[in-house]
Amino acid sequence: MSLSLFILGSLADENSHPYKLKKRLLESLPIDKMSEGKFYYNFEALQKKGLIEPVETIQKENRPNKTLYAITYAGRQFLEQEIYNSFKNVSRIEDLYISIYLLKYVDSVKAAFFLEDAIDQEKKRWAKYREAKNKEEFKRQLELLDVKQQEAVQFISKHAFSQSDENIRWMEKLLTFLQGMDK
Repeated sequence: MSLSLFILGSLADENSHPYKLKKRLLESLPIDKMSEGKFYYNFEALQKKGLIEPVETIQKENRPNKTLYAITYAGRQFLEQEIYNSFKNVSRIEDLYISIYLLKYVDSVKAAFFLEDAIDQEKKRWAKYREAKNKEEFKRQLELLDVKQQEAVQFISKHAFSQSDENIRWMEKLLTFLQGMDK
């Protein structure tokens, strides 16, 4: 969905053609590469849903035609709602890159409210994992594994917990950032 959000947010600023938006995306955000098919598929899907529409075809001699697209009223409503949804349902900060980039289209206080709830949910979820890891049942299951598998489980667990801690720290920094935007 984040690619669709980027397209909608970009068209909310100005009418444009797909190639220009793809170039802007790759220049603006830390994205290594993106397939042509995926990008153009998102344009088609947004058009079929009535969220964007072609508004003009530019013809230049010895060049392929360029179709300019605009966001529709339904597209603007969808954009706003999906940005809020991304803050409601976040578990990894990377999943919010596009929504953070498009914050100008939403109320930062409302986004902060959703993010605060998501942080609480994420903390509870990982607390349950930590609690389960310390229970006797988990320890008995671990003892059934051979030594190499036990070491692998420990290695994976350490990584998962450190990643979750780092994600939560960044989500809390983002919350502070959102709360500061309203001042």
